[in-house]
This record gives sequence, structure tokens and C-alpha cells, in this order.
Amino acid sequence: MNAPTRENDPTELDRFKRDIDLVDYASRTGYEVTKEGRNGHWHQLEKDGEKLIVTRKDDHQVYLNVGDDRDKGSVIDFAKTRGGDGSGLNLGQVRQELREYLNDGPAPVRQYAPAPDVSRLNALPVGDPGHERQQEEDRKTRLITEVLGVRGELTDRSYLHGRGIDDTTIDSPAFQGRIFTAQQNEHKNTAFPLYNENGLASVEQKNEHYKNLLHLPKNGIWVSHPTEGKETPVARIVVSESAVDSLSHYQLKHEKDAKNTLYIATSGTPTEVQVALIQRVIDKQEPKEIVLANDRDAGGRQFNMNYMNELHPARPLVPVADQEAYKEASRPVEWHATSDKYHTGLKVSYHHDSAENGAAQVQQLTDRVAKMNGTGEAGPTIEVEVQRSTERETVLRLLVAKADTAQLEVISQELYRQREQLRPEQERGQETFIRVDYPQAKDWNRDLELTAQGLSAEQIRAQAVLDEQQRAAEREQRRQQEEQQKRDEQETRRQNDEAQKQRERDNTPEAQRERQQEDKRFNQAVMGAAVADAGSPDDGRQFRSYRSEQEAAEHTAQFVHAKDAGLVLLKEYINDNPAPTGRKVDEAEQEELRGRARYAAPAAAINLPTGPPAEEKTATWKIDEVAANTTGRAEAWKEILDNSGYSMQTSEVRSTVDEQGIRRAEFDMKYRNDQPDIAIIHAILTNTNARAEAGDEKYAGVSVAESEPDRAARQAAAEAAAIQPHSRDRSQDVAEKPAPAEVQLTAVPAAMPTATPAAEVQVAAAPAAPAAVIYLNVMPMPDGTIHDRDTSTHAASYSMYEIQVDAQNPNKAIIMPAANAHPQLVSNTNFAVRPVYDLVAQPQPGDAYVAVATPTQAERTPEGWKITERGQAGFSPDKPIERSLVQSEVTTATAANQGSEKQVIIKVDEPATPAGERGQAEAVKAAITGSGAKAGDIQSTTDAEGIRHSEMKVSYRTDQPELAKISQTLDAVANQKGSQVIEHSSDRAERKDISRGQEISLNRTRTAEITR
Repeated sequence: MNAPTRENDPTELDRFKRDIDLVDYASRTGYEVTKEGRNGHWHQLEKDGEKLIVTRKDDHQVYLNVGDDRDKGSVIDFAKTRGGDGSGLNLGQVRQELREYLNDGPAPVRQYAPAPDVSRLNALPVGDPGHERQQEEDRKTRLITEVLGVRGELTDRSYLHGRGIDDTTIDSPAFQGRIFTAQQNEHKNTAFPLYNENGLASVEQKNEHYKNLLHLPKNGIWVSHPTEGKETPVARIVVSESAVDSLSHYQLKHEKDAKNTLYIATSGTPTEVQVALIQRVIDKQEPKEIVLANDRDAGGRQFNMNYMNELHPARPLVPVADQEAYKEASRPVEWHATSDKYHTGLKVSYHHDSAENGAAQVQQLTDRVAKMNGTGEAGPTIEVEVQRSTERETVLRLLVAKADTAQLEVISQELYRQREQLRPEQERGQETFIRVDYPQAKDWNRDLELTAQGLSAEQIRAQAVLDEQQRAAEREQRRQQEEQQKRDEQETRRQNDEAQKQRERDNTPEAQRERQQEDKRFNQAVMGAAVADAGSPDDGRQFRSYRSEQEAAEHTAQFVHAKDAGLVLLKEYINDNPAPTGRKVDEAEQEELRGRARYAAPAAAINLPTGPPAEEKTATWKIDEVAANTTGRAEAWKEILDNSGYSMQTSEVRSTVDEQGIRRAEFDMKYRNDQPDIAIIHAILTNTNARAEAGDEKYAGVSVAESEPDRAARQAAAEAAAIQPHSRDRSQDVAEKPAPAEVQLTAVPAAMPTATPAAEVQVAAAPAAPAAVIYLNVMPMPDGTIHDRDTSTHAASYSMYEIQVDAQNPNKAIIMPAANAHPQLVSNTNFAVRPVYDLVAQPQPGDAYVAVATPTQAERTPEGWKITERGQAGFSPDKPIERSLVQSEVTTATAANQGSEKQVIIKVDEPATPAGERGQAEAVKAAITGSGAKAGDIQSTTDAEGIRHSEMKVSYRTDQPELAKISQTLDAVANQKGSQVIEHSSDRAERKDISRGQEISLNRTRTAEITR
């Protein structure tokens, strides 16, 4: 006797797959068989232009939509998407429909390809179902054993500590035996086992930038013990997407509400089998409350909507024949959420006794949607469509943009309450059985991380907004990269096709004859004399252009072929063109022919393709004096440019003097992108900025300003220029920079190489543009590899780091935080800082910047860059000085061995104090001297309004061990009302940089006590 089928028996779905003929079932929904294989092993079905291929996989049939590779699966998937009247069904409706299908009669016997002759396969094991199941079980055991080993235990807690999980949480009875260390070769990962009713089902492994779920069916869930110990009655079940989120939720919430709780995680998107498992756990544990602790995003909201429909209070077991089955409550309304790339949909099905009841229920829902649409500032956001309406059922579909998924969640919660009201009184449960608990940030582990940093709930919400903006920027970047890749591929195909067509056209006899005629006309136009005899026969050879090599050398520049746009080598041209034949021409006729050619050449040249002259571009050189009360530095740089022999032109020098006596000068340099030396001009401008940013003393205070479009256009022109820096005429290089006779400038370099650096720096493995700074937009690979595709030569809002290339060795670089990336780095230490730096401290409340103690080193590779030595970094509330490769190497030495004395002037304005009393100026002086700096006498005057104006000179050395304290004191005085600290900007930057390094060194002694 066949056993009765239980309502949600998972074996029933397998029976449907085996027993139902998918081709016959599809035919009943309107599909027609248009093609099939010779042995019937595949069928092609068509309906309304849609084509499906049905074939066999193991013991059941599967289909594939040839127009949408996402539309595929078994008869279960087919019924879910096309069942009913074609609009699709939920899982409960699928079960009901397929039961009815089987009850209608036996499925037709469909012939497939005959099985192979068993007698020829005697050496192979017999493929009986029991044997196959044993093989699959053995494979699962082998995979799990490889991960967990013979003895599963947690021996490495570094990953959990890195995610902010403390030992108190890890050692809780709830998680004993639920977290292990997976040892594979030299790698140690943290493993979370997934269980089902048969025991261990799979294992998920995690580590920094690594996540892996064994290639096994996802038919298990991660489940903890009750927090009060095994076999204790469970009051609450918390469901989340990952085990780390479960641990984080426990650490943040459990002490505040210490009910006996069981934690469940699905390792990502929950499957139907996992949802059924969760329901069976509810049936067994009989909790009073289900808490949905999924992520605060569209995916998490979609999971919550489906959980609210599928999960119910514990179901009672009732006898059915000689077995027991779970008794489910009626479902007067059901819903199911789905999503695609841009939208989230909610399918709502009402089951009613009459059409009038259904109309009333639908009207209630549509009124609610209309009210929600009426409150939106941007107009209606929820689309409603009635898909099917019968006497017993009404089906609607609601659709919103993915960003508005929360609106559908509100509707789902109202449907949940409405369903309880529509059920018979004896079936009604508590309305608060399922509760949604969202984190402040995206997920619970991020909440834990930000809470550990001391952020308040309001600050966490603000940071969550920034996190989402960053993720949106990364998604947009990936989208743009994909689109650009597609465009590049299309353009490559187009160019290849065009090149092939052009080759075919060029190989025709007509094209060859036309080229010969064109070459002849061109040569005659630019030659000094016409030597062909009009009456002599044409032997098909080209005419010689010049009488001698010397004569041809005077016109080499004219040998620019209209087709290849490249310089024709002179000797090659003469050697390839033999002497002309014909009569001898006397001197008088030669002169006449030369004159005729001079007048004829311009006319012939008119037919050649020429472009409009390039627009004149302007770059502004800005040059500051390195010392007060000096001048002439800008004029010296201008003179070098003027005497370089290249095509750029400079304007007159404009200058101003600031309050500290520093002369700031500038002048314009004009150039054109169509000049043959544009690559050398590009090298001069690019390398000037690069060396200035790299901290080269010769380039201190020097910069070149220009618009980004001009820079990009110049780079493109430079790359296509025939004359490159390595092939230019070096005879015009200026070896030494003159100094003005009237001023002695000790800080002005004696020599300024203009284009020489660009010429002598050859980066064989570097395809990138000749820029000193490359921007890293994503995190390096776990092994430190950085691909060129993940970098750009221009800073973007989502750029994370700068790869600062060594000006002297372009194959080496350091990695520093990008200027605008500090907020993202500080708030994402695990994701954004640890892959690049070793942390000497954790961020503290108020820290807003990453403070680099030693930069990370990188070297060029054929693929891009590779981290060779990780640097060290901490965090600081103050903005760090911008560092470069040169600075990082010399700052420490300068501070320790070559300290210099710095001068500061402090001015204090305050109400006049009575004689004998100490005022604010005296207090400032005491603080300055107490910090370790030297302070001179206070010079004061009092104005007519009774305001005392004081001034003192302060000095300190950059090699003082108290420099950090001195720097803090000067900053505090500068921030004090009525006080003013006057110092050179470079001095201020230098003392802050050195003092920050001192602070980081002192803090290293306490880093061992600081944990996440």
C-alpha cells in the first residue's frame, strides 16, 4: 500500500520530477513539439515565439529557454513560472497542480535513447539508485573530511577576532561545536557546518577576502545550540543570512534581552529546502517568537517578505492513515517576492469563497497602495496589475524599483496581519510571532564594527549612508567597466572588419593601378626636376626624385607619405628608385623644369588630405620662491623653456608677494598638439608635476596648471607623435640653468633638466601613461597583486589608494591613501586598510584619517603591480601631510640626523590686563616653553580701544624628541580665540609629519592591548 503524501513532504518534489513527463505537461499548457532528436533524447517546444529545449538529466527531465539562459530547470521550475494560466504559481500551488496532474492518469511512456549494452560494461559498477546514493554520500563525506579533518575543533580565532567577535561570544555554550578551523595546506579558514535532518550536509569556509561553500546541494542550515544549553526550551529563533551575522547579533543584543535563543543562518540566499528545514526546527522547538535579522538591503527585505509567508507557528502532528503529518493552517492570502537587476516584484494570491469577497479584499489592497503612492514626492512608485481573477482566486502583481523594496515589505507585513484576521478563529496565531529586526548599517557585523569604534546609533546610520554610496559607486564603476569592455570589443570587431574590407579593396587591380598613378603624381609634384621624356615609352617604374642625396636631404621633411603618415627614409628611397631613362637635359632646360615644378607642386599638393590647424593650448607655470625677499626663480625657469629650442612659447611673468614675503609668480606657456615635438612638451609638463609631487627639492614650489581635457588631448597627441623623447635631437638640450646676476638664490637648483628625465626613464613593463601617481580603485588581491584594469591615471570619488611611482625607478612605487578616501578607509578597516597595511593601532573615537608610519612598497609586474613589503599605519584625528616616495625615504633620516631650526611668530590679541597680572600672552608663552620650544620676549602695545596686541618669536628644532608635544601646543594656540600662529606652510607640514611619526612609534607599545 502506498503511503499517503504529507503536505510538505520534500520527497514529493523528487517524485514529481521523476514521474511527470515534462513534454506532456508543457503540451497541456499550449506548447507544441516542433523538433525532436532521432532517438527521442531531446525535444524542442514552441509557444508564442518562445523556444524550449527539453532533455534528460539523471532520472528526470529538464528544460532550457534558448532565449534566456536564466529560465531553466525541472518540471517544478516550469510550473512555478508557467503553471496555472501561464502567470506562475508559488510552491504550495505547484504541489497542488502537479498532484492533480498525476491524478488525471498515468503519464505517457516516452522513448529515449536506448541504454548501452550492459554486457559491454561488465567492469563498471552497477548503477542502481542505492549505489548512486552511496557514491554521493561518500563524496560528501570526503569533501567535509578534507575541510574539517578527523577531529573538528576551533584552533584559530584570528578571522573571528578580525570581524569583531570576542572570546566571550565564541565561548558561549550556544556556539560550541558549531565553529571549526579548516586546515588546508598552509591556509587556515574558519568553517561553519550546515546541518539537515540527516546530519552534516555541507561546510562554509570564510577568511579575509575569501568565502567558499562546498560544491554540494545547499540543503542544510547553520544552527546553534540554545543559549541556555542543549535540551532547554527555546523561546526565540533568530534567522540571518550568515553565521557571522548571528554571532554579531548575539554580541550586540543578547545581554539586553536574554531569552533562550536559537540562531539559524542560511549562508546566503535561502533555498526552498532551507526554508522547509527552518519550519521543521520551529515545529520541533516551538518558539514563541521568530526574529528575522537579515541585511538592510533589497535582498534582505525580499528574504523577510518570503519568510513571513512561509514560516508559521509550530504545526501539530495529526494521524493520517497509519502515519502522522503536519497540519497546516489555511492560507486565505499568500505572497511571494522576486527580483531582477532593477526591480522587485510581489505576487499576491487571494483565495476566497466568492468573487464578491475577492473584490473586497483586492480593493482593500489597492486602496492601501494608492495611499502609499499619494504620499511619495516623486509620484506613484508601486505598480499594481491584476493578473488573474476567478470565483475562487484573485492574483495580483506589485512592482517597484529595487531601491523602493521597503514599500513592498510594508505591504507584506499588512498582508501577514490580514491573513491572521481572515483565518478561522481556531487557526489564528499571535500577530507578533514573526518580528523583523534590522541593523543600523547594512548588516549586523558592520553594526558591531562601528559600535566598537564608539559610534552612536545616529553616527552609525550616517556611516551606513556613506557605505551605501560607496557600494553604489563601486557598482557604477563595474557597470561602466563592463560597458566600456563591450564597446571596446565592438570597436575592435568593427576595426578588424573594416581592415579586412580595406585589404580586399586595396588588393584589386584597379586599386593598385590607382596607387601607382597617385605615387607618380605625388613624386612629380615634390621633385626638383621632371626627367621623363614625354615621347619615351612608360616602363612602369617610378621616376627618381633628386639628382643627389644632398639635394634630397634639403627636402626630407616633404617625404611624408599621404597614406602612412610616416617619415620616408632618404637612403631607402634613393636606393629603391633607379636612375631615370630618357634624353639628356641641358642646364637651361633643367632650370625651366625646376621652375615649372616649383609652381606645379602646390597645385598638386592641394589634392592631398590635410586637417585643420590644431587649436593653441595654454598651460600655466606657477613658481614660488623658496625663501622670503628673493626673486628671479620664475624668470630662470622661463629662460630655460625659451632657450630649449622646442615649439612652445611663454608669456611675461606675473607675480605677487604674500604677507610672509614669499614671491609667487606665474607665466603661461602656449603650445599646439600638431607640432612634431608635442611628445617632448608633454614629457616636460608631466614630469615637472611628477617630480614636484614626489618631493624633489629642485621642483619645490613648482607646478603646471591646465584643464583636464587639454591634458588628455595632449597625451593622446604625444602617444601618436612621430618624434618621441628617446629619439629627439639632444643637441639643443639645456644643460645648466642660469641664475639671475642681481640675486643670489641658494635654494634655486643649479640645473633643471627639461626633457632629459622623460627621455632616460624607460619602463619596459609599464603600459600605463607616464604619470607619477596611479589611482587604485579596488582592493588588491589576497596575494598583493594589483591589475592594471583596477587602476586609473585620474582620481575618482571611489579611488581608495594612490600608487606613487618612483621618479627615478618607474618599476618601484609606494602605496598611500587617496586624498578623499580617508573616511571610507577609517570606517572600513578590515575591508579597506588591512589588505594594504599592517595596523599598529585601531581607530579610536574622533579618528578621521589614516596615519601612515611606513608606506607599503610595490613593484611593477607584467599584469600591473605587486605588493612586496607591507607598510604600517595607524589612525589620527588630524589630516596627515601628503607623502610621496621621496618623502617617505628621507623624512625619518631628516628628523633624526639632519634636524633644522624653525622660526614661528605668535600674535595674541586680548583686553589689556592690569599691571602685574598675567594675561593670555604670558599663558601662551608658558605653554610654549613647557612643551620644549624656545620663546623670546613678549613685545606688546595697547591701542585706543584697550586691546593689547602682543607678539613673540618661537623657535624649535625638527630633531627634538619633544616635537610631538611642541606641535600639539602650537596647534592648540592656533585654535585659541585671539591667538595667531604665523609659520611657513612647509614648516607646518614638516613638523606635523614628523610629530605624527613620533606619536605612532609611542603608541606601538600599547597596540597589543587594543582589539576589535
